[in-house]
Amino acid sequence: MRLFFSGVLTFLFLTVNAQELKCNVTVNAQKISGVDQRVFQKLQQTVYEYMNNRAWTQDVYAPDEKIECSLLIILESNPSQDFYSGTIVAQSSRPVFNSTYSSPIINFRDLDLNFSYTENTPMEFNLNQYTTNLSSVFAYYAYLFIALDYESMGKGGGAKYFTNLETILNQVPTSGPEAKGWSAFDKNPISGNKTRYNIITSLQNPRFDAFKIFYSQFHLQGLDVFYDKPIQARQAILQSLEKLDNTFRDNPNNVLITLLMQTKGEELISIFSGAEQGEKIKAVTLLKRIDPANAPKYDKILKG
Repeated sequence: MRLFFSGVLTFLFLTVNAQELKCNVTVNAQKISGVDQRVFQKLQQTVYEYMNNRAWTQDVYAPDEKIECSLLIILESNPSQDFYSGTIVAQSSRPVFNSTYSSPIINFRDLDLNFSYTENTPMEFNLNQYTTNLSSVFAYYAYLFIALDYESMGKGGGAKYFTNLETILNQVPTSGPEAKGWSAFDKNPISGNKTRYNIITSLQNPRFDAFKIFYSQFHLQGLDVFYDKPIQARQAILQSLEKLDNTFRDNPNNVLITLLMQTKGEELISIFSGAEQGEKIKAVTLLKRIDPANAPKYDKILKG
């Protein structure tokens, strides 16, 4: 009886501990012909279970603390038997204190998905040992979701999970079609330097710590207090933008600034559209300098 009770406790602990993510997974294989669609249904189920049923951390998550995220896997081609190429749209969000609003944490389109897969092949993962590219890519996104979520709760909170990303990078093969996106020499003709390799190495580079500072300051001192202290919240967000500007002025093409503005651009427009005129002008000036490729859209702040 005592052993049984102990086993029940262990089972319950693992059940709670194993679910950090609440991840919706969709596989779109409309462009693939000549392959039984059941293969892609099984792939969707396999990735879903991999993301949601695995213990990615040692931390205990209550059901309402799970990280809301999604993966849209769009398969573009089937260049050889059981080999697929495509893209991933990865998104996650974080609830804002004193609000029903969820703030986007990441919104990224990965154009370098290449993998081998046969129906009913399980996805195995060992942080210190490469198994398959499919396992490595989605472990990367699991840890990226977790790391950025923790970072939004406090500077340095995601540090060990950023290190896990680097460990995954160091295990993957450096050549072959599945290595795309992982190599220092990869450059996608469409997305340029927006690769997994560049995201990981930039996150681990102290030169770009302003990116992590932005995540904690924007959420903790900005959005989380916005309901009670909107003026102070906007000031804190402006300060975080100034730090970004100082850091990335000499590195305007760094992938982290692209990642951040793709995720937060529209949200920043909404935040500063309600500011006083002087603050609007300051915000627009900073945003246009940080994100020159999308400069015209920030004029919406001045019309708000």
